Amino acid sequence: MWGSGGAARRALAADVRPCPPARPCLRPPPPGREPPRDYAVPNGGWSDVMQQQYRRLLTMAATGAWARLPSYCSAHQHLPGGCLPGKCVCWGGEGGVPCVLRPPSPPDPAPVPAEVPATLGDTRLFLRAIEGAGVGFEYAMFLNAAECHLLCLFQPGPYLEGHRGLTHGGAITTIIDGTLGTCALAVARKVMTANLSIDYLAPVPLGAAVLLDGRAERLEGRKVFLSCHIQSAERDTLHARATGLFIWLDPTEHWTREEDGGR
Repeated sequence: MWGSGGAARRALAADVRPCPPARPCLRPPPPGREPPRDYAVPNGGWSDVMQQQYRRLLTMAATGAWARLPSYCSAHQHLPGGCLPGKCVCWGGEGGVPCVLRPPSPPDPAPVPAEVPATLGDTRLFLRAIEGAGVGFEYAMFLNAAECHLLCLFQPGPYLEGHRGLTHGGAITTIIDGTLGTCALAVARKVMTANLSIDYLAPVPLGAAVLLDGRAERLEGRKVFLSCHIQSAERDTLHARATGLFIWLDPTEHWTREEDGGR
């Protein structure tokens, strides 16, 4: 199954087109307020293996094909459809077509609101909901936008325990969903999870550094099909493999509902 995806990924790569000039990937903070904290950097809870793998991925990103993604605690701190330096993962070009792929007959994009709606309140991303270095989801993501390929370095903390000493299956599902969702955002900007299918092959010990490898396999209309597998840092254990289906949302309808409070 995994070996047969090369042709599909080559077909995706054939649809890549040049990106427009990069735009900031973060809303500017209000006057007098500090920029949000980037959680996708080493802290005291990271193991030596986690830090070693992170440095390896940073070295890989320095070649230019990959980019480290910043990670903030709230969704509204990320500009929907922002651009990475030199790696556009946003909407741009004619008709609001995503810069990575060109799905057929895309809807016209709605303008991004200038300010975050006040109704958002004090929200926090689920993956960043646990306070404390090293106790919850510790992860950093690296994106190759041209190839629709995302790597996520992940270390589960003790607050994610299922069976004694092992990571809960729901936490594995969550990090897979986050990995594939972020990869799908690079394809179609606004997406929602429609289906995840996961084979759990070997338990993930708490505190172990593992690598999630997510890829967009194909695009059919508004459907984005992706795959993912989780390996140990040493690449000698396959912990899980998954497939996902994400739906590309109509941005005009989505923003209209957000402005109406979700009605």
